[in-house]
Amino acid sequence: MLFAAIAVPIQAPLPAMALLLMTALFLPPLFRALKLPELLGLILAGVLLGPSLFNILEPKADTVVLLAGIGKLYLMFLAGLEIDLSQFQAARDRSLRFGFATFAIPLLVGLLIGLGFGFGWNSAFLIGSLLASHTLLTLPIVEHYGLLRQRAVAATLGATIFTDIGALLVLAVCLAVQSGDGGLIAIVRDLLIFSVFITLVLYGVKPLSRWFFRLAHNNERNQFLFIFLVLLLVSLGAQAIQLDMIIGAFLAGLAVNETLQDEPVREKVDFFGKVMFLPCFFIDIGLLLNPAAFWETLTTAGSLTFAIVGGLFGSKFLAAIAVKQWEGYSWPEVRLMWSLSLPQVAATLAAAQAGLQAQLLSPAVFDSIIALVLITVLVGPLLTDRFAQQICSVPKREGRSAPVPSLD
Repeated sequence: MLFAAIAVPIQAPLPAMALLLMTALFLPPLFRALKLPELLGLILAGVLLGPSLFNILEPKADTVVLLAGIGKLYLMFLAGLEIDLSQFQAARDRSLRFGFATFAIPLLVGLLIGLGFGFGWNSAFLIGSLLASHTLLTLPIVEHYGLLRQRAVAATLGATIFTDIGALLVLAVCLAVQSGDGGLIAIVRDLLIFSVFITLVLYGVKPLSRWFFRLAHNNERNQFLFIFLVLLLVSLGAQAIQLDMIIGAFLAGLAVNETLQDEPVREKVDFFGKVMFLPCFFIDIGLLLNPAAFWETLTTAGSLTFAIVGGLFGSKFLAAIAVKQWEGYSWPEVRLMWSLSLPQVAATLAAAQAGLQAQLLSPAVFDSIIALVLITVLVGPLLTDRFAQQICSVPKREGRSAPVPSLD
């Protein structure tokens, strides 16, 4: 602890919560003004407040654990909620083909990277799964250019459902193996249990939510409470069958996706999570980072970080090329698909944290994943804006910069 003698970590719940909310209030506007992602500012705030520097907030404090834990679930819930299922149905075959390519190729590349750096098969598979998913961070950019129904964009957006479920299932198997119950019969049994659970959630919660919304018509208070309760109960159900809670949260988002599409309460669900819980999760990521160790990873173990970052960029591009000939995509479309599938936030951060806690990932790998997240958050929007303009044939105006995604 660099400044351990200066401050004693805040343990009392209310002061800790006040500090978290104060950080969430003042940091994002500052970083928006600097044209930088809010995510970067919140993680940096966590580093400054954490035990590695000023030692003001303790990552294990009850308030931090509660708010950041719900934030992690909310992050995955919103990831499931923001997938446009109608777009997936409209471009199902294209989505499945690109989804398989942009999942399998990064998974294989990550596996080879893990094995090449001396990690066991289980850890290497988890590293691969971290590269296999993607976050729809740049969705507002393609929406701004009116490209949501463009064939390459629709395929990429639809592919998200494939990549996220696939990556989370790999995480579930890796955690099950790590727990010691990793024989072939046990793995098959776990996969059957997981499949039954996924089916029950997706096909059970959907009609239940529709029935409740008809019952609570025009009562947004009860609708909101119902949605939040579904998130918690499905997450706890996942934990009960030895799945990570983030998988349950993602499934809960998918299950109520269609119910919330045209409901006014949808805005409240987004607003509440993004204002209250998501900032706390990103701050908690910063609390877990050790700047000295992070810098050491980037310098002495820079080859690992370079391999992970380069592996992601290269494998996602290969995936877009792999479907180019099959679907007849143009090169601008390929580049746009690549840039859309680059950002790594939701599933990557949540799964990396779960892997670190289960001792499946070393601190060096975790630091490299944080570097990957920050790089893709910065580069992804810039590339997407550029390639979207190419497809629209809109001349780039002098001094125009790519929109910076925000939490609100």
